[in-house]
Amino acid sequence: MKRRYLLGIIVVLLGGLAAFACGDDESGGEEFAFGLRAETVVADGLADSVSAIAFAPDGRIFFAEQIKGTIRIINADGTLQAEPFTQIVVADWLGQDWGLTGLALDPNFDANHFVYAFYTEFLRTVSFPLANGELAQHDVARPKIVRMTEVNGRSQDLTVISEDFPETSDLAPGYNANGELHFGLDGFLYASVGDYDLFDKDADVVTDLGTPVGKLLRMTKDGAAATSNPFADDAAADPRIFAYGFREPFPFAFSAIGSIYGTDNTTISCEELNVIEAGGYYGWPEMGGFPFDDCLAAPGNQAIHRFSREGLEPNAFVSFVEVSGLAFLSNSPYALLSDSLIVCEGQKGAAADGTQSDGVLRALTISGDQVTASEVIVNSCFGETRVAPDGTIYYATRTELRRLVDDPTELAPNPF
Repeated sequence: MKRRYLLGIIVVLLGGLAAFACGDDESGGEEFAFGLRAETVVADGLADSVSAIAFAPDGRIFFAEQIKGTIRIINADGTLQAEPFTQIVVADWLGQDWGLTGLALDPNFDANHFVYAFYTEFLRTVSFPLANGELAQHDVARPKIVRMTEVNGRSQDLTVISEDFPETSDLAPGYNANGELHFGLDGFLYASVGDYDLFDKDADVVTDLGTPVGKLLRMTKDGAAATSNPFADDAAADPRIFAYGFREPFPFAFSAIGSIYGTDNTTISCEELNVIEAGGYYGWPEMGGFPFDDCLAAPGNQAIHRFSREGLEPNAFVSFVEVSGLAFLSNSPYALLSDSLIVCEGQKGAAADGTQSDGVLRALTISGDQVTASEVIVNSCFGETRVAPDGTIYYATRTELRRLVDDPTELAPNPF
């Protein structure tokens, strides 16, 4: 799952993200709403840091483990295929944004069995000077999109379709690089790319249309720019760019009518839900100065909703919830949960007390371009969430892949 870059001061405040504890009810399990319960689909060290989920038309489920670089398959009968589909050698930097972050199946998977992956490729290790004169080391890497062919549950014919991305910086660890990968209803392949953590070192790169850094890209299945892209006729622009002005390698999702919803935030606050339009500019890094306490400071397209931790306003210090997954629930099969945007928030609660904090799975009701309701479904989510073709919600914790099902015992009237 996409770990978000935290400034050093925030790391101290949060006390790290190593531990995971389920829920907070008296039995030690999660608390559920809407008459739902969770079923564990994959666990036992085989679903760690699930960063992407994709559904095949034959009923199989593909999912990616971010740090391991593994893509696994759940068979149509619900059993886990013994051997992984593939394992990609990925770069990792402190378990943060790098690794295997994007996974998509071709819209014509029935015919061609194409599987696409977006990951960080290790290039080299460099040394750089600290303020005290000492030398430190970090890795340099580069995002990469590849296509594989699935044959009897295994990967064949790996082909690079896009590696035209800048290397991460020699000057600092390259957080916020590769992000999610999805096919739109238009048949094009979309990929989110973060700001490489360059906002305070090379702020112009995020608004520079000549580079994919800080952009949402729109490509053909072969990695070429869609000819109808908004900057395709600009000789100085990267023709793959669909929209720009983003910080995170952000999650995004398509509504039933093809509208694109995505999130973004500053380093500490103002986490947004945006409707992403062709050619749109979404404000980063023009958010004013640290501590970014004015969420309306940025020019360009404004958010339709802002997230924040319990008890904090969106502009407050360390208010962000670090959204790691978005998915639209349409034609809901659940008795009490209606159509909504399902959101996996990696963090909840106050941050300044230094305690560990689980995320939540949340349902947002959207009417037009307004969020009219926001309700927690379950008190644990960390990583991806996706909705299967039959409407079943799948979501990740730090170590499991789960799905939500109606629980008749929760729906029965209380005889007392």
